[in-house]
Amino acid sequence: MTLTRKALAGTAGALLALAALPLVSTAANAHDQLVSADPVDGASVDALEEIALQFNNAPLGLENSNLVRVIGPDGRYYETGCPTLAGPVVSAPVELGAPGEYEVQWRVVSSDGHPIAENSSFTYAPGGGVAEGAGSVTPLCGGAVAASPGVEPGPDGAGAGDAAEESRSDETRSPVSGLWIGVGVGGFAVIAVAAAAFIILRRPRSEP
Repeated sequence: MTLTRKALAGTAGALLALAALPLVSTAANAHDQLVSADPVDGASVDALEEIALQFNNAPLGLENSNLVRVIGPDGRYYETGCPTLAGPVVSAPVELGAPGEYEVQWRVVSSDGHPIAENSSFTYAPGGGVAEGAGSVTPLCGGAVAASPGVEPGPDGAGAGDAAEESRSDETRSPVSGLWIGVGVGGFAVIAVAAAAFIILRRPRSEP
């Protein structure tokens, strides 16, 4: 391979590396996402024994990191156990009370270490003769759950908005700063390679 071809190949490689930087940065900073939920947001059910949430990756199983709460129309909590983690699925048992609209509040720690949280709701319309759960005045498992004005602070005093705000801040700062730093470094590399190629091409060729 001649010097000219080597210079052109180096320039093309540097340009490809620069073009790939945004894709690499985005993939490295992507949080886990909810793939499916049972019940789905806005559903109507006549019976329900557990809330099941499936993510595209397995959330971290740190102590008290994954939380699920089910709040009834009376403001009481109807989850009967702390969430369990089975691969990408987080589930929590429930015993619903009176018919009406129930709110589901959940928070998990994504596999990348960042908390993600969300709220949803469903309507409970059981048939006649179904026993009603008593519910609880306080949530069974502590900690902040989701960014909702109705969520109470956990035992450590941190509200749900704090966890959600931390997640949003990380999403805002990390991907953008990492992306532009990478683009800047890649841009300098491209300029340096292009300059070297230009100098090589301008050199007079020696007579054989």
